[in-house]
Amino acid sequence: MRKTVTLLILSLISVVFVGCDSLSTVTDITTFGSNTSTVNTTTEYLGEEDSMVSEVVYPHDEVVEVNIDITSENYNDIVDNAMDEEYHTCDITYNGYTLENVAIRTKGNSSLKDVYQSDGDRFSFNVDLNYYEDQDLFGIDKLILNNLYRDPTMMAEYVTYEALASLGTVSSRTTFIALSINGEYYGLYLSVEHVSNEFLDINYDYDEGELYKPENGAGANLDYITDTYNYYGLVDENNEETDNTAIIEFMERLETGEDIDEVFNVEGYLKYLAVSIYTINLDSYQSGMTHNYYLYNNEGVFEWIGWDYNMAFNGFPMIDISDSEAIKYLIDEPVVNSMSNYPLIDAILSNESYLETYHTYMQALVDNYFNYENFETRVNEIAAMIDIYVETDPSSFYTYTEYQDALDNSSWNSYSILEFVLERTQNVQDQLDGIIPSTNDGNGNVISQQGPPR
Repeated sequence: MRKTVTLLILSLISVVFVGCDSLSTVTDITTFGSNTSTVNTTTEYLGEEDSMVSEVVYPHDEVVEVNIDITSENYNDIVDNAMDEEYHTCDITYNGYTLENVAIRTKGNSSLKDVYQSDGDRFSFNVDLNYYEDQDLFGIDKLILNNLYRDPTMMAEYVTYEALASLGTVSSRTTFIALSINGEYYGLYLSVEHVSNEFLDINYDYDEGELYKPENGAGANLDYITDTYNYYGLVDENNEETDNTAIIEFMERLETGEDIDEVFNVEGYLKYLAVSIYTINLDSYQSGMTHNYYLYNNEGVFEWIGWDYNMAFNGFPMIDISDSEAIKYLIDEPVVNSMSNYPLIDAILSNESYLETYHTYMQALVDNYFNYENFETRVNEIAAMIDIYVETDPSSFYTYTEYQDALDNSSWNSYSILEFVLERTQNVQDQLDGIIPSTNDGNGNVISQQGPPR
């Protein structure tokens, strides 16, 4: 049964708006300190603020305390009508900084549906800081709070983003948060940097291009049909009116295979692909779902930005293969079934130069981030950081014992994350060295109860 949160009366400090310029401020009410201070967080100083974003919003190597202060009426309406994904007003204190009158709603696809249908209330949340008021937190105006759905390790998404960062990939920053609602501990969550104008400005110094986040519909697999075809799966989230000319030209380049790097950051994509395939991240383009990515037109060159890695390490239930099968996933035909169904990957990896670059990134992962000794040390560090929050988590999808087993206790068909990386690393190295096949005559990983080709 869904629990009703008891409204606690908290003393919150108001967000102040300065003069006609509507400069937002937030008040530091650090959890354990008695001193308070105010910080101007206007996007005018975005460059200077970015260091504060890393220190305050996404410090990464610490668990941040976050509290949502919300009326019982609003909270219960969010839970009871979660599938509507409608915003409700609340206040938030994030790592000691309080903003009032912000908007919160549920978010997600399968995670949202599954939690709702199970009569649960551990939803992922989208917190829009300037939905009602002109305010932000050091330039960040939207917070994504993920519920660690289908991840007994509690760290699959966290370490996947770290692996991307290890290759210098443009990707979101993350930090674990201890989420409370009305002062009561709600659970361990992951705060993930939203791909929005601030993200684009910070990473590309340009935020006005088309930003696509394909989910379903024509165009999501980037298959070129004609210039005039209605690619209804391609909707620009950054501009009200876009004729899709540039992205259609990009898809046409994929069709011909000519000069793709003139309109697409191939190197950036190959870094993403190496990590995504290494970790068997199948809730993605390469499994036939053709979603969980952004394409951004950075002044004529499209950038690939990956999204949503909580089901990495073979956690995607719609592709039913055991971990012992998944670690054999082909690296040079890294798709579910025929390569011809994936125009982007087919075009990129059929180019020998691009394939060689891709292999260098795979080898870098073998030698560095996923080197077993390095990875074991890192997993233990993360576990030490989050352990007490997992043990006391009142709403977790998994027991504390299941969490511990997921880190270092394998069964015949379900590996711990450490065993998974150990076995996958050896398999990737063998494929890179040509000891075992890395292709399957264009048929990709033929997913059946027998798993990928042996």
